[in-house]
Amino acid sequence: MSTYTADDSTAPQTSLGPFSSPGASPTPWEATEWALRRTQKFQLCTVRRDGRPHVTPLLAIWALGAMWFTTGDNEQKAKNLSANQHCALTTGTDTLTGMDYIIEGTAGLVTDQTTRAAVATAFEQAYGWQLTREDGTWYQLGDAVRTGNVQLYRVQPDKGFAFATGSESSQTRYRWS
Repeated sequence: MSTYTADDSTAPQTSLGPFSSPGASPTPWEATEWALRRTQKFQLCTVRRDGRPHVTPLLAIWALGAMWFTTGDNEQKAKNLSANQHCALTTGTDTLTGMDYIIEGTAGLVTDQTTRAAVATAFEQAYGWQLTREDGTWYQLGDAVRTGNVQLYRVQPDKGFAFATGSESSQTRYRWS
């Protein structure tokens, strides 16, 4: 669990989308942010140079008012982002009812050491033993972020969505100015 909190300047404008059930209410940003902080697997969609989409599962976190993820410099997503920084991160349920989330934005490569250190700590707090114990799947990822052995991207959100499906469906839209 991350200890970082977004300040009021990063809170988006919230509205109910047109594909919501009559009488539905928008999902408050605080509830969506809480879910993004606790989700452990996301799908990243980038665009190849020839315009085809590329989707891959990865670890990501919501911290410091943005989404963050890492990759190797020779991976397809890094190649795609060097040509087109627009991307989307999605996560949610694998059932017909529940919540699904989308954050769309612009990914920027982060090289600042202070920021890298703060985000490495946030990853370790979010993923716990999986990054900090020798038997963890992504052991020492935090150290790789700190030292620059992996590329770190910050996705500045432009808009987001929270889709609630079930007895009452809602499509909440979030916009950052």
